[in-house]
Amino acid sequence: MRRIVVACVWSAAVLFLGGCSFLFSGAEPENGTDLTEADMMIEDFAYTNQNNETVTNEDLEGSYWITNMIFTNCPTVCNLMTPNMLSLQGELEEAEAVIPLVSFTVDPSNDDPETLKAYGEEYGADLTSWHFLTGYSNEEMQALAEESFLSTVQKDEENEDIIHPTSFYLVNPEGQIIRSYDGLDNDTDLISDDVEALVND
Repeated sequence: MRRIVVACVWSAAVLFLGGCSFLFSGAEPENGTDLTEADMMIEDFAYTNQNNETVTNEDLEGSYWITNMIFTNCPTVCNLMTPNMLSLQGELEEAEAVIPLVSFTVDPSNDDPETLKAYGEEYGADLTSWHFLTGYSNEEMQALAEESFLSTVQKDEENEDIIHPTSFYLVNPEGQIIRSYDGLDNDTDLISDDVEALVND
């Protein structure tokens, strides 16, 4: 199957924010894009969370999980994505369909575990099921984005920003990315409904 990386088409206002996600699609990207045919697998990793605990891809095997990319000094899109992930976490708790949430920092040189913990606590995240991961180099982060998410992470020096995907990705128990969602959409019902259906199947 031919793989085509297509940049999401955002409004001019969102483009100004500097965040851009990448999806596989032959048409306009839609929220809740099915990626099962794209054969996107999470590469092996062993990183550090906000509690200085090592979290690996193997630790997450056997469960569905949601992941995204953020950084604590993000001046733009992360200020929308993190509250949306928080909203999703609350919906999943209410539906008794709690699964791990994993946020990879795209600024590991500045986002150490203590910084990430403070960031999560500031938003009111339940850190028992939400891992904020660091403990890798910028090059390793770029490789993870390219190899696992077929996306780009790069610094935007002019705007003191980092360009990174703004999608939420749903990963199945085998480590395959099966769906992507618009992380800038504050209506997270679609994601929670998908997760609830899968968990309770």
